[in-house]
Amino acid sequence: MLQNLFVRDFAIIDSLHVAFTDGLTMITGETGAGKSILVGALSLLMGGRVSADMIRTGSDEAVVEAVFDCAHIPEVKDLLTSYGLDSPGDQLLIRRIITRSGKNRVTIGDRLATLQMLTQLSGMLVDISGQYSQQLLLQAEKHIELLDAYGGLMPLKSQYQQEYARHQALSAELHSLTLLRDAAERRRELIAFQHVEISRAQLSPAEEDLLVQERTVTASAQTLYEKTYGVYTSLYEDEQSCLGTLKKLAHELREAAAIDASLSSAHDELQSYILGIEDTALSLRDYADKITMDPARLDQIESRLDELHRLKKKYGKTIPEIIRYYNEISEELVSIEEGGSRIDDLSSELMQHANQLWESAAKLSAARRRAAHTLKKKVEAELASIGMKKISFTAKITTADRSNFDTPATACAGLTCAGTDTVEFFISPNQGEDPKPLSRIASGGEISRIVLALKKIIASNYKVPTLLFDEVDAGIGGAVAESVGRKLKEISASHQVLCITHLPQIACFGTQHLSVQKSTKNGRTVTGVVQLDADGRVTELSRMLGGIKISDATRRHAHEMLSGAQQPDGMRGHS
Repeated sequence: MLQNLFVRDFAIIDSLHVAFTDGLTMITGETGAGKSILVGALSLLMGGRVSADMIRTGSDEAVVEAVFDCAHIPEVKDLLTSYGLDSPGDQLLIRRIITRSGKNRVTIGDRLATLQMLTQLSGMLVDISGQYSQQLLLQAEKHIELLDAYGGLMPLKSQYQQEYARHQALSAELHSLTLLRDAAERRRELIAFQHVEISRAQLSPAEEDLLVQERTVTASAQTLYEKTYGVYTSLYEDEQSCLGTLKKLAHELREAAAIDASLSSAHDELQSYILGIEDTALSLRDYADKITMDPARLDQIESRLDELHRLKKKYGKTIPEIIRYYNEISEELVSIEEGGSRIDDLSSELMQHANQLWESAAKLSAARRRAAHTLKKKVEAELASIGMKKISFTAKITTADRSNFDTPATACAGLTCAGTDTVEFFISPNQGEDPKPLSRIASGGEISRIVLALKKIIASNYKVPTLLFDEVDAGIGGAVAESVGRKLKEISASHQVLCITHLPQIACFGTQHLSVQKSTKNGRTVTGVVQLDADGRVTELSRMLGGIKISDATRRHAHEMLSGAQQPDGMRGHS
């Protein structure tokens, strides 16, 4: 619950501190005193929009902070943990600072936080039922949330929504795979052709280099034969061959070595040269004998090199690159085939899951219809007690039929994240008239009282601990106002309730009464809040009853009103 509110340099507030109690707190004051400023300050802590105009004239920044008791709200601590924030103990401090420079800040606990964090967190702490709540009630799409909250259907709805989210994820995957399959099928035709073309070429990484070398040799076969065989004959076969001359010289040197043994080494060395040259000559002869003049082979080489060149222009700069590309498209072709199998499996899974989802939606819809039946009776009873006896209330439920379930794409047509239902509140203001949409015929006063009635009815299932009611007294007075005050007191049995009102018939029900007062300080208008004691409450109620001049009769009336409202049954016997 809200324990403390501190406001500084906000609108016409210079510095303000308000301590709140549990139960029902009434906030009153003359028109223009600044009651709406308190609502604006709280709205700022709820994540409301900021403007430099909110900052008090002469100040550079405005500060609004509040302390909440979160002892009985474990969801708040779970959310803080998920954000990596911590608040020791059960108290939580939230602060929002707005500056003229636009450098606004939010702190939760003692850590900086984002506006999104603030909005989500504050929604668990305070609910403001004012013009905004009335606008929500006029939005038919919000009615289903109110009905579900009343019926305690959130666990059932949450289970359905988890199943629905899974179905959406599976549908998205199927849609993505189908698009990929269609694109892949078009690509498959292309890469299948490429795969065949490269496969037929039977490439090897070193082939091109070998072919280039062979082409050079084959194209120069005549020249190579003439050169190598010519060297062979000069070394070996000619009458004046090199080897013949060397052998003669070796014979001469051998005879000399017979005379002088020191020449033996020279003879041996020359003999080794002769053997080496003889081996070289014979190898050249063998090489020349193997040379063939084959123009057909040269054509084959040129044709193969042309083929490799064409493949390189299409698939890679080198043969190894083409081979790598071939391996890639081989894997891609396998993947395309397997993707089609995944689509079949996923389609089957979706159809089965759709049946389960429709069953869950049907259970949720049946529970809503039961809840709508009892909600009608309770709302009409509550409205009758606050002066709207002739109003007929209906939560109209329209349920989508399952008409087409032939394909995964249409199996869940008609389902939404809320199920198969749309819900809209209808009222008939006068007996005998057909019910019409609440959003089209309800007046502002009726809307504010319907908001109050709904909050009263769903209070036990409404986890937000602090409820602020603003403009709940619009368009009412007298006995109806007294009934509204009683309803607020009933709600305060399970929630902390803050109510801004102009009517003494409502204000007298408060367990705490705060008076918003405007005064002049150092030549400037300031707003303050005073917690009233018993005598102060009588004086404030007297002002609300009688205006500027307060008579003794008015004070007696105020005292009687206050005493009666504080009885257990609230103003029993008061007229």
